Amino acid sequence: MGLLDGGLQAVFAGAFGPLFLDGTLHKVETTPDGEGGVIRTPTDTPIKGMVDRYSEAYRASAGIPETDARLIVLQHGVGAAPDTDSEITLRGARYRVMAVEQDPAQAAWTIRGRPV
Repeated sequence: MGLLDGGLQAVFAGAFGPLFLDGTLHKVETTPDGEGGVIRTPTDTPIKGMVDRYSEAYRASAGIPETDARLIVLQHGVGAAPDTDSEITLRGARYRVMAVEQDPAQAAWTIRGRPV
């Protein structure tokens, strides 16, 4: 595994994990029920992350509401990536995932979160 193929996840987690907050990724896994429907199974995964703010200039240019927060979540040890059906709890607040970006080193996700 190359450094830009996810190899930096452990390095970033070791370096920054102690500085990041404990949190939870809340996902809902769906599987076919065999009768044309789906079974929805909630799963909670521990994460390491931080809550940040967008600059006013970036908010204005990207059309991001003032209520949304920028969440940085380390990927190391998190099986499935967050999606727009996911929620994240950090610093005692719960956020609905509005958008997810991944850095080139695949070490962290930058998530636009909206308070629930």
